[in-house]
Amino acid sequence: MKIGENLKNLRIQRNLSQEDVAKMLNISRQAYCRYENDQREISLDTLCKLADFYEETTDYILGRENSK
Repeated sequence: MKIGENLKNLRIQRNLSQEDVAKMLNISRQAYCRYENDQREISLDTLCKLADFYEETTDYILGRENSK
């Protein structure tokens, strides 16, 4: 599974919009959309913020493990 798929699944499971997550990251919705579509590489800082926000491990988001 790709990083973008994992991000999208986490967001949908929590009933959040791309706009909601983008605001938390202080980026545009379009920039966040590029993460979900695997059109933009995610920085380490952003990866850590998302892991904290979703209460998941970075390995889960990266697709290195199946769950917490």
